[in-house]
Amino acid sequence: MIKIEFDKLLKKYDEKIVVNKIIDGKYNTLNNYSTALHRHIFYQIVWIEEGSGNHIIEGNNYDYSNGTIFLLAPYYLHKITYNNNVQGYVVSFCDSLLDRFQNKSTLLFHNIDKAYIKVSANEINLLNDEFHLLNHYSRTKTSTSSSIVQNYLHIILTKINEFINVKEKGTVQSHTNNTKLLEQFVQLVRIYYTNEKQLSFYTSKLAISQKKLNLAIRNSTGLTPAKFLEIYILNEGARILRYSNLSIKEIVAELGYSDSSYFIKAFKKQFKKTPMEYRKSAELNLNTK
Repeated sequence: MIKIEFDKLLKKYDEKIVVNKIIDGKYNTLNNYSTALHRHIFYQIVWIEEGSGNHIIEGNNYDYSNGTIFLLAPYYLHKITYNNNVQGYVVSFCDSLLDRFQNKSTLLFHNIDKAYIKVSANEINLLNDEFHLLNHYSRTKTSTSSSIVQNYLHIILTKINEFINVKEKGTVQSHTNNTKLLEQFVQLVRIYYTNEKQLSFYTSKLAISQKKLNLAIRNSTGLTPAKFLEIYILNEGARILRYSNLSIKEIVAELGYSDSSYFIKAFKKQFKKTPMEYRKSAELNLNTK
């Protein structure tokens, strides 16, 4: 498959932002009031306008209440339980829907320490209005609805970023430097992941030592740069499996691997299924499980 056809495929499976409304602790889940322990291949925002419950994210346990935001990166292993008083929204999307400037907002999702955000009481109704409008336009089929939905998502991401900045006002400069390095590293990964698998390429581009990159990415995401890169590529592989009929050999080639056995082994370790098992079990949309 030539590069232009592959790019079209990526755009095709990422063309939708899915918004689910939580009503009395229920939305589009198999178990109504809870989800099984699972991972996503897309970004997800969980907004709890009111109500309470529990959310486990990568082993961290959160008891939540009114005005809570959870940010879930594609690889996070999590399980959320809703009490029957929970009202809110779940928004699922892929980063290829966003432009380069908006993509910076998704960096927030890769810091496990920022997965849980408590919103001040005076902001709850305002933020909920934004989610309500996002939900409304995601279900409206007009020539401009797609652009409106993207813009409302960007507004919400911008507000979330501001909530975090206010909370972290006065933090040390090293934290700012880590965030900047994370931003630069993720941008490079997005551009070069199919051709460049060695960290030496990224450290050269960033003009820093591998030790410094390792420290910055670990502090920001809890992952080594090598693991972050591997998971990013495996998630791309998972998305192609869900939304295409490409063979494993073709997918391996498009991801820039020369060895199918390595990809299959790494994929099974990450998703607990072989690529073909994953393809058979995957739903053909972004709805949560």
